[in-house]
Amino acid sequence: MCIGGGTGQSQILRGLSRYPLDITAIVGVTDNGGHSGVLRRIFGIPQVGDIRNCLASLASDSNLFTQLLKYRFSEGNLDGASLGNLIVVALMRMRGSLSAGMDALAKELGVTHRILPVSDASAQICAELADGREVRGEWEIMQRWPRAPIARLFLEPEIPCLPECAKAVAHADVILFCPGSLMTGIISALLTDGIRTAIRVSPALKVQVCNIMTQPGQTDGFDASDHLETLSRYLGLTPDVFVLNTARPPRELLELYRRDGSMLVKADVRSVKGLRAVATNLLEPRGLDVLTLYARHGRGLLQGPHYIRHDPDRLARIVWKLVRERAT
Repeated sequence: MCIGGGTGQSQILRGLSRYPLDITAIVGVTDNGGHSGVLRRIFGIPQVGDIRNCLASLASDSNLFTQLLKYRFSEGNLDGASLGNLIVVALMRMRGSLSAGMDALAKELGVTHRILPVSDASAQICAELADGREVRGEWEIMQRWPRAPIARLFLEPEIPCLPECAKAVAHADVILFCPGSLMTGIISALLTDGIRTAIRVSPALKVQVCNIMTQPGQTDGFDASDHLETLSRYLGLTPDVFVLNTARPPRELLELYRRDGSMLVKADVRSVKGLRAVATNLLEPRGLDVLTLYARHGRGLLQGPHYIRHDPDRLARIVWKLVRERAT
């Protein structure tokens, strides 16, 4: 079972889908940027873009529905609009909830793994800052100025986790905390009422995959150990296994990230004590034209660079090894 949202989780799912695993993905619902954010403001709904992306990563690329889920318009007033997001919103209306709509879509796509929103309710991730200010909304948190440190994260309003999520946690052998927006994605999902208690009492092996790059407005100046400490503090326990990248991405990509205020996360393995650390090269192979492959266009799309990513196959092999060790 994996918990996350966005690019990091979809990358992991793509790799894990190649192994004989029963996968449940629990996806956060508080992102308020881009086209998905527009739909949230219009309909007052949970965020649909990340869960749509995760489902598409598990579906066959040759399926016409998969291609439709990934299609994004680039003309006129629809510039940047995702057809897949619109399909998910329509299914929500038809079936009564995001979870029911995603179940219907997964069946249509022939996806046997479960993709669950962490909640069917809508909320915003909020931050209380060290200077006393409060900021409401994921992108408002990341774009705040002055950028005082985040003292506390909370949801407004408080929302319950989907009962199916708590059940999935209870039956999991391995719980994987995916890379991605640590503060406003992973921790946001953990703030839904009931999910942390379910994780804390679960006997499952708990694995955190550390981000490769820092994220402006969230993890500025964070080393790998800072990512671990932050997740542990909100979760109420320390993961059993910590997976982190030790390879250095190409200089030209690092420069693109530097301009955006993002730096390579220092793999300070020696400071990670009391748990198992898996430190290795997790980067996608060199030679991949990521500038073309991962280019994003469209009016109103709020995003940073998404060119440096975990390699799905390398990461999946590590997880598969952990699953097999757990089974013996």
